[in-house]
Amino acid sequence: MRRIRWMLVLGCVAGLGFAARSQPANPPQAPAPPSAPAQELPKSYVPGLGEFMGRIQVDHAKLWLAGEARNWELADYQLTELKEVFSDVQDFVPRYQNIPVGEMIDTIITGTMADLDKAISAHDFNAFSAAFEELTTACNSCHQAANRPFIKIRRPAQSSFSNQDFAPSK
Repeated sequence: MRRIRWMLVLGCVAGLGFAARSQPANPPQAPAPPSAPAQELPKSYVPGLGEFMGRIQVDHAKLWLAGEARNWELADYQLTELKEVFSDVQDFVPRYQNIPVGEMIDTIITGTMADLDKAISAHDFNAFSAAFEELTTACNSCHQAANRPFIKIRRPAQSSFSNQDFAPSK
């Protein structure tokens, strides 16, 4: 079997070599039409603030659901994800419509993250619940300050993630 595979590989290599030799060294090229624009490089995609905030809302909800289930490992993971997205906002959308979003995150959100970290590390649901409320209030005060009072975040009443089990592993 091994010998057959080697023969197939050698045959393919030989065939490619023959095909390459039978091509002219400089094949004629058709001239580009005069109206053809220069080829542009592909654009890089950077999510807008709305996409980041949608992700933050998902992580916010999953953080609560993990803490409510006393799944401290998952809660820690979700808090890390939340911090990462806030950091991405600061890097990619530090200002939005003349609003200093990056600075607002530092001022309003960052302190509540430390309280959540402590509560999760201590496996203290009461402290977690209070810190989560502080985070939610901070999010809403940020929306107020950014002239978006119509965006009101709250603690999830139920899971929207029927495909995820938030119970801790046994």
